[in-house]
Amino acid sequence: MKRAVNGALDHWRYRSLVHSQVFPNPLRTILVVCKGNICRSPLVEAYLKHQVEKHGLPITVESAGLETSYGKTAHPLAQLVGTQCGLLLSQHATQQLHKEQVERADMIVVMEWRQRRRVLKLYPQAKQKVFLLRQFYDQSVREVADPYSGTLEDFQTCFSMIKQACDVLVMQMLPPGKQA
Repeated sequence: MKRAVNGALDHWRYRSLVHSQVFPNPLRTILVVCKGNICRSPLVEAYLKHQVEKHGLPITVESAGLETSYGKTAHPLAQLVGTQCGLLLSQHATQQLHKEQVERADMIVVMEWRQRRRVLKLYPQAKQKVFLLRQFYDQSVREVADPYSGTLEDFQTCFSMIKQACDVLVMQMLPPGKQA
């Protein structure tokens, strides 16, 4: 019973979110946020930067963590998955989410509902620009699970979800006529 209620609540929350948000225009800066800024957000940042450059879009992509300290490298398995996909994460250094980033960002992308709630608790003025990454892929309430303590396969599954969502997001960024 609890699972059914939570499922219905998630569906309602998602529908409310999607209907209350407007895709930012212009979109100049995307901030990607996760818990530690060592697994998911560095992968999203690297992949989005690659896609933005590939399509010649004038968009800056940054990442940050809600619970991290400055200067840690990306997780070794995130770096490996990135390398397997032609992305370089070896230069990544973690940083804590801060007010200036939130103010500068036109869009803030988070991996989980609880991260969205936390960002909004800290920065309520950012409500219209905080999006769940998965809402760009399959219009579901599913989150991008943290692979931190997982296997290489967990990181590959995580990156697959990230790639699918980011590809749809990038298509929405393209000018009319260039969208596939």
